[in-house]
Amino acid sequence: MAETTAAAADRYSDFLLDMDGVIYLNKQPIPDAVEFIARLREMGKGVLFLTNNSKYTRSEYREKLSGMGIESSDDDFLTASVATASFLEENYELDHKSVYHIGGRGLEEALLGTRLRLLSGEEGTSADFVVVGWDTELTYDKLRIACLALHAGAAFIATNSDATFPAPDGLWPGAGSIVSALETAAGREALVVGKPNVYMLQAALSLTGGKTDKTLMIGDRLETDILGGWRAGLDTCLVLSGVAKREDLEGFDPQPDLVVESLLELL
Repeated sequence: MAETTAAAADRYSDFLLDMDGVIYLNKQPIPDAVEFIARLREMGKGVLFLTNNSKYTRSEYREKLSGMGIESSDDDFLTASVATASFLEENYELDHKSVYHIGGRGLEEALLGTRLRLLSGEEGTSADFVVVGWDTELTYDKLRIACLALHAGAAFIATNSDATFPAPDGLWPGAGSIVSALETAAGREALVVGKPNVYMLQAALSLTGGKTDKTLMIGDRLETDILGGWRAGLDTCLVLSGVAKREDLEGFDPQPDLVVESLLELL
């Protein structure tokens, strides 16, 4: 490793924390992570929750963490849905344009905050944009409508490409599995906004103050959290409580700066 974990928390003023697999597994909190966040705040550190999970709204995440003893405000969260909505507003002309989305309440709420008109059902086949996130109520009809819109020329945007979702009983299909199905059917790749796209990390830094040398990215996925943090010029920490296992480090580039079994090791 590039450094030891001894008093690592002292080196940083801000911490970007992934949530699924880092703070909890589905609805089951990871006790060490809950204590870690409490102690960071006692030390006056900045904490921003940065998740590729596009299903839930920021207020739903706030309520979820509150139930685990972690009090936060909506401004403490940056989700892939919120980042995707911002990305669309900054990079496309959206006036008089429409969108068909596959995803949960979080994605719908974020898109409602843009200038895009949301289409549902068969209307979606004429959408100018197809935006795809994690959808636990996915149906063949949703894939069919999105596929028709993509073949008609709709822009193809994905909130994230996480192939799996870490749960207490193992790994479930993630948003990336849905995106891959549509990429195969449409014959083209989606533009992915969430980690490891540097856009999402830069958006996070703009919220925390942009001090790259004083910010640590903590996550459980090498291909999103660690790669994305490295692309943004951040030090990174892999916690082995979620998707990645120690053996996955072999041959992966870039290597995380820190690897811990428990976040409390950083203290």
